[in-house]
Amino acid sequence: MPQSVDILIVGSGPSGISTALNLVRQDPFWAKRIVVIDKAVHPRPKLCGGGVTHIGQNILADLGLPFEPPNFGVREVRLVYQDRQFSFYGNPVFRIVRRDEFDHWLVKTAVKLGVTVRQGEAVKQIAPQADYVEVVTEKETFHAQVLVAADGSRSFVRRTLKWDDESRVARLLEVLTPENAHIQPEFRDGVAIFDFTRMADGLQGYYWDFPSYVAGKPFMNRGLFDSRARPERPKAKLKTQLRDSLAERQRNLDDYELKGHPIRWWDKNGRFAIPRVLLVGDAAGVDPLFGEGISFALGYGRVAAPALIDAFARQDFSFVDYGRRLLADPLFVQLHIRVRLARIAYRIQSPWLARLGWRIVGWGVKLTPWRDPSFVPAKKPQFNLTDIASSV
Repeated sequence: MPQSVDILIVGSGPSGISTALNLVRQDPFWAKRIVVIDKAVHPRPKLCGGGVTHIGQNILADLGLPFEPPNFGVREVRLVYQDRQFSFYGNPVFRIVRRDEFDHWLVKTAVKLGVTVRQGEAVKQIAPQADYVEVVTEKETFHAQVLVAADGSRSFVRRTLKWDDESRVARLLEVLTPENAHIQPEFRDGVAIFDFTRMADGLQGYYWDFPSYVAGKPFMNRGLFDSRARPERPKAKLKTQLRDSLAERQRNLDDYELKGHPIRWWDKNGRFAIPRVLLVGDAAGVDPLFGEGISFALGYGRVAAPALIDAFARQDFSFVDYGRRLLADPLFVQLHIRVRLARIAYRIQSPWLARLGWRIVGWGVKLTPWRDPSFVPAKKPQFNLTDIASSV
């Protein structure tokens, strides 16, 4: 016998859990109307630089969630292009987390609030019907009033439903290198490096060095982000460029486990919903300028939740206004600006223009609060969401 559920969320990463938490924030009784399913079991490994900026921290604060997962506070973000560099400062500028720990914390928070999270259960079939969406997993058949696809850039939901837009995919390569935190300056000074020098070799993105801790031990998270914002240009040879970048830092790529992952990037003309189905997070699209995923994933939940509440109030599950809701939200206005900047920045091939651009950006930073090491960009929560758990 199929199990009926109001909202079925496929994917228990930041976007899926944020959607659930934003619903519960509006009304604790939503917890009983939500089921989250995921083929993985938390804590599970996840390829990601792990940066949570003040954008993501502020969304968590609005949810009433203090930032509890283990993290490394970055006090300086250093942007490099050849022999030019400038820095953003903050206390902190952003936090670096391990995604297995961060996502597990979000899941445990949702469960504490009464949300059902079924782990280790892959989706096998999806069949939209007039009055529900049938979702068949390895263990159950669900009849969901609404299906929320939060299953990442390789979204099974998108593929199964043959989503008819042309959103593009960026590329990531990542390695973790064990370090001595006492002598490594990035750990000592709290510095994260974004090195755009490889743009001169065709990379539409940057190399990164992020200090982090894995199981309490210091590791540098190092990698390449290639936005592919200009798809007409030849693809950069990522493995070769990563090998060269590591060699410049006295590291041999062959000594470490190499991981790769795609990121679907935002397109304001994309299709974000069909009747009874919403896309959130990487399944819908994130930032092609810096590859920032976590903060925008959390932001999708902030927009999806009121769209879902309104749909149930009106018993209208067409979601024809979901795209407009996204486009009207200040966070996604910023995301669209980042798309335009990515298309401009990663189009530049003239070294002279690139250097001029970096000089202008460097001057601009000096006119912002980010010039001040004591600047605190993230706000603190005004209440604690978990305090309402007992009322669910």
